[in-house]
Amino acid sequence: MRDRILEHKQQIKLFIKELIGFAILFAILGLIVYFFFQKSIYSNIDAGLNRQKERIERNTYANEGPLSVNQRPGGFNPFNNYNNSDFQTNVIVFNKKGIISNRGMLGQRNYKLLSKLTVKNRKLNQVEEITLWSHNYVTTFRGILLKVSDDNTNPEYAGNYVLILQNIDADLLALHSFVEALIVTLIFFWAIAILIAYYLSKSSMKPIINSWHRQKEFSSNAAHELRTPLTVIQNQMEFLLTKPNDKVVDQIQPVSTTLEEVKHLKVLTQRLLTLARSDSNIVQAQRSDVELKPFFEGVLSPFNEIATSQNKSFVDTIDVDGSGHIDADLIKQLVVILIDNAMKYTPKGGTVAVKIVKNHSNLKIVVSDTGNGVPDEDKARIFERFYRTDKSRNSKTGGTGLGLSIAKWIVDQHHGRIHVRDNHPTGSIFTVNINL
Repeated sequence: MRDRILEHKQQIKLFIKELIGFAILFAILGLIVYFFFQKSIYSNIDAGLNRQKERIERNTYANEGPLSVNQRPGGFNPFNNYNNSDFQTNVIVFNKKGIISNRGMLGQRNYKLLSKLTVKNRKLNQVEEITLWSHNYVTTFRGILLKVSDDNTNPEYAGNYVLILQNIDADLLALHSFVEALIVTLIFFWAIAILIAYYLSKSSMKPIINSWHRQKEFSSNAAHELRTPLTVIQNQMEFLLTKPNDKVVDQIQPVSTTLEEVKHLKVLTQRLLTLARSDSNIVQAQRSDVELKPFFEGVLSPFNEIATSQNKSFVDTIDVDGSGHIDADLIKQLVVILIDNAMKYTPKGGTVAVKIVKNHSNLKIVVSDTGNGVPDEDKARIFERFYRTDKSRNSKTGGTGLGLSIAKWIVDQHHGRIHVRDNHPTGSIFTVNINL
């Protein structure tokens, strides 16, 4: 129950972190989109203002032939529509006294609003945003003020200040609508992000929880495995302390038992260390080119004597040539584990056979025994750490339940496959396939 509460709390923390991450990501995305959209709108407006400024400074209208009443440069430009209540574009001319000199061209309504403007010398040639208030509405412009030179060919511009205004009410409305749509879109995607964050937090917790349970199980099993030989050693040593006057030859059995447990403890600690290093990626396959036949002959040669001393038969077949790209130390450990496992579970008079074959780029290692075999229900779990098919049998053989899990890790490091099947009429066959 306590573990479930801790898992739930951890999942909530992960969910909140992912949700905050999505929220920050969407907020940054929204700001970036808004920034570029606003910049695009203002850039187009400012570009139009600067183009009109250049026309006035060059007095291009004077070179385009006779102008109609609505095109004369006396205070407005040919793009202006004075009947448009939105004030799309206006050109205002200030004389040297700062008084609007093209009042008649602006129209009464325009002039009433625009007469509030004054000349600001410090704002010359700078685009600025101008907001004007009337008694029943507010309108916003972007404008640029320029000082026309005295030698300009247009007498109404020459020596005067000209303020070019572009009404941006429609643009601001579009920008406001865009912001609303953007906010609604971000809220919608953020709602989807809640579901995604929940799914990701739940799926992300699975390997963490599995790893945590495996770690707890590993620690518990390791402690149990270490406790057994240590208890035996302690008991034997305490017994020997009760016989201080005896010679070693008189207590050969307790000494022999202690040495066996020390050997068992040494193997166990080495395998635990291998698994711990493999979990932390400290130990990885360091592959190199190895001459296969002399390598495997050297690995298998000691097992003939071992099998003879145990009244068992050992048959090896090495059908390999050339070199292979392998980690020699790990492959040697793999073969030793499989043969040692077969030796332990093969009774006296039984046979352990090893066959190593190379076919093109595939290395096949087959280790068979004539023991009791592996039940079908255990075949899928036999490579798990500390898993044993027969507790009593392992207590007699001194197995740790770690050898095959290390073998599986070595095969995985070489991107290979390992599986077990029955050896008829009795026993098991372990087959390893590795790409060289």
